[in-house]
Amino acid sequence: MFRYFGLLFLASCHSSPLYKHTSEDDNTVDSQDLITVNDIFISVKTSGKFHQSRLSPILDTWFTLAPSSTWIFSDTSDPDVTRRTEGHLIKTECPSDHSRTSLCCKMEAELTTFLTSDRSWFCHLDDDNYLNVPALVKMLSSYSHKEEWYLGKASISAPLEMLDRSMLPEERKVSFLFGTGGAGFCLSRPLVERMGELVNNFAMTGDTIRLPDDVTVGYIAEVLMGVPLTQVETLHSHLEPLRRVDRDMLGEQITLSYSTYEDGEKNHVSLKGINLAIDPTTFYNIHCELFPEVAKKCDLFSKS
Repeated sequence: MFRYFGLLFLASCHSSPLYKHTSEDDNTVDSQDLITVNDIFISVKTSGKFHQSRLSPILDTWFTLAPSSTWIFSDTSDPDVTRRTEGHLIKTECPSDHSRTSLCCKMEAELTTFLTSDRSWFCHLDDDNYLNVPALVKMLSSYSHKEEWYLGKASISAPLEMLDRSMLPEERKVSFLFGTGGAGFCLSRPLVERMGELVNNFAMTGDTIRLPDDVTVGYIAEVLMGVPLTQVETLHSHLEPLRRVDRDMLGEQITLSYSTYEDGEKNHVSLKGINLAIDPTTFYNIHCELFPEVAKKCDLFSKS
């Protein structure tokens, strides 16, 4: 059933909307609230050193379902990526390391670029995320893009507590949740627009509170804007035990990831026949499982 839905999704990219936009309390449909993938600004953060190992599997798989809605933010120019994304590679002026400054710099570039578009939703992903595009469209369709929403999944069990240094010399204790960037998160346009100068000075805010990009988003949304994180359980990061996601659950998940534990054990979704030697990200196997009608060379990426 989900495979059939995937084919319908491909057609919807160029024709009618796939989903009708409804609120949780009202099932009536406003024709102005119809949503397609073209209403979403999908942002992928990466670095030049990962263009081949991480970005290439993305471009081969889920990117093909949303090429005109996905932008790649990197610290390195890459003619091949520019060609494959048809100009959707954005070279930032950010450092190439994994420091707080670099992460917040890229997030600032992502958000400011989103505001120059006419998209209704901003969705951030890391370069180790597989995105189930139809599932994302379906999820966002249950929230009004005309309202302020902060959608994500916390990686901590209790709100983060910290001293707010943004109001110096007075410091106040604040607590908030944040959607971990490793699972992906989405912000509605009204929320990002109300952030205003905080978007243009995002990196400065991150430096002030001394926290990385995804935590800074949570701080701005929950503490400064008063918009709480709405948890979406079908978002997944490399921090989770991903083996709990099996074939029967796959179609309903929005984001997936992979990692290696300290003892060398691989952490990935539970699918039979994965050949990690040729598919270390598992993205080809996931894509072939979800979209066999459009995925290419699936027989090459699984064990016989």
